Amino acid sequence: ITGNADAVAHAERAVKELIEKGYWSESFENFKEEFVNVHPSCFPDLIGKGGVTIKAMKTEFGVEVTIPEVPKNAPAGKKYKVTLAGKNENVEACKQAINNIAMYGYDEITHPGFSHEELDV
Repeated sequence: ITGNADAVAHAERAVKELIEKGYWSESFENFKEEFVNVHPSCFPDLIGKGGVTIKAMKTEFGVEVTIPEVPKNAPAGKKYKVTLAGKNENVEACKQAINNIAMYGYDEITHPGFSHEELDV
């Protein structure tokens, strides 16, 4: 990277962030990084067949969604941090969608037309 010292330092930070996180925070207006604790048993639902669900969330909300790798000998009840990064409002909306998918198996954004009802028993 060449240029004046400030520009080089800025570019180096951007490249480092892209390598480490897979996104550059300055590419988002009103940037926010948030984590959602999710049990690994929900990861297949968050990803969807062929990645369709995670792609829908990334496209609809314009956020980066990173699902962590789970160690083979992970404790049974442990939840892992799913990372969301993007514009503040969009991160919050995506967080709600992830919580809905973890709790109900779907969200209106990723599964249009799906619904559920809760019954008192």
